Amino acid sequence: MKVVRKNSKGEARQLLLKEYFLNAYLIAVLKKVGDEAARLTRGQPGLTPVRVRSGK
Repeated sequence: MKVVRKNSKGEARQLLLKEYFLNAYLIAVLKKVGDEAARLTRGQPGLTPVRVRSGK
């Protein structure tokens, strides 16, 4: 999206929109990475011993 208007600070609106979407994308990626890291660090449930009968 091209917008050539400039704000009071002299920044082009196009740059502000790109920065907004880049920040939103990075936040989503970091949230996904955090969720996956939390899932992996929770650990697997330990193995439970099972009684086995012999066939004799």
